[in-house]
Amino acid sequence: MCESLGINTVSYDTVKVWFRKFKDENFDIEDESRPGRAIKVDCEQLKQIINQDRNVSARIIALELDVCQKTIVYALKRINVTFKFNRWVPHELTAEDKLKRKATCLALLRDQRKGKILDRIVTRDEKWVATTM
Repeated sequence: MCESLGINTVSYDTVKVWFRKFKDENFDIEDESRPGRAIKVDCEQLKQIINQDRNVSARIIALELDVCQKTIVYALKRINVTFKFNRWVPHELTAEDKLKRKATCLALLRDQRKGKILDRIVTRDEKWVATTM
């Protein structure tokens, strides 16, 4: 094989493994499952679970799907869902959310010009806002 395709095409150990598989009449070229390999989560099923109950925790979802909690967290990141306000919400804003955000910003800007409202707002994190009056 190396003579016909080149010296750096494949390692000797890889050739031995494949030769052994083909000798045993195993012509399946897919990798075999083994312990420690990442388990794939059905994203559609995950979306259905979240749409049914947006307050469900990643731990409960992991128990329901019989996978590791970390696997669920990675899958949730892949489908762009994040946990805020004790519920699962889409990571992107909808058009309606963008309009609400724009209206709120314009109202705050208008109020700032009237009475310096922004000087009285203290923010701590993205989940709540405290005002001092």
